[in-house]
Amino acid sequence: MQSNRNNPNSLGITGDSKPNVPVFVCLVYVHKNEDATVTGRVANLAGIEASGSSERDVLGKVMREFKSRVVKMFEAGQEIPWIDPPEPPQQNEQIRSIPMHL
Repeated sequence: MQSNRNNPNSLGITGDSKPNVPVFVCLVYVHKNEDATVTGRVANLAGIEASGSSERDVLGKVMREFKSRVVKMFEAGQEIPWIDPPEPPQQNEQIRSIPMHL
């Protein structure tokens, strides 16, 4: 397994409080569309986007995809291609930062 020590997307938990499973931050930009749907995109890992009828629906979709991708790369010992720093959100987007346990 790879260490998260130098990973800016790691939550940085150390010592006795350090969990047995890796934890990463899923940074999501969400916005409400004119048709009342919601769209979200992961800002710190490329290619993960979703639309839905609510923010909760969108966050569930992007979090499942984020976790699936990160787990596969982490277990294979591959370096995760973080976008660091992520581009800033657009004017109509709100930021959601979600800790993800693998």
